[in-house]
Amino acid sequence: MALNKWLDDDNSKKNKGKSKTKIISPFKEQKLKKIKESIKKSQKQEIESKNPIDAFISYVSEFKKFLNSRTYLRGDLDKLITWIINLNYKYKELINSNENFNTNNKESNIELLKEIPPTFLDEKLTLTLKKYVYKDKMNNSDRYYLRKLKYLVKDQLKRARIYQIMDKILNQ
Repeated sequence: MALNKWLDDDNSKKNKGKSKTKIISPFKEQKLKKIKESIKKSQKQEIESKNPIDAFISYVSEFKKFLNSRTYLRGDLDKLITWIINLNYKYKELINSNENFNTNNKESNIELLKEIPPTFLDEKLTLTLKKYVYKDKMNNSDRYYLRKLKYLVKDQLKRARIYQIMDKILNQ
């Protein structure tokens, strides 16, 4: 009977409940901290992922930190393989995004080239500009005319700036 009285005691039930909450609460706090940290990391990654080059560089720096923290790499072969596979995948994504950017840039350059009147430049400069925009093979003569065109454009931009200044002076 003394044993039943000891088991059914209200004070012992309260003490049992308190001890369980003391044990569970640190674990819950640790889980909450881990969840908060993972949310912060994901938010940082979202911010970094706006620019694919910066995202790739940050991923490479994480890989470097991982390698520097390890002293015995043979035990981490599986992790290393997954890191390298992920790096390769991200590198291919970066290259594809750059190619897409270049194709969009090429298409926009073609549209801009169509806006230039054919009689604006002489024949050699027009052909050189078309070869440059369409990424055709260029010879030494084309490179010469391309340099000549670049200097001509720089000179005209300087003149345009001077004309803008004179326009401001005259309109005051």
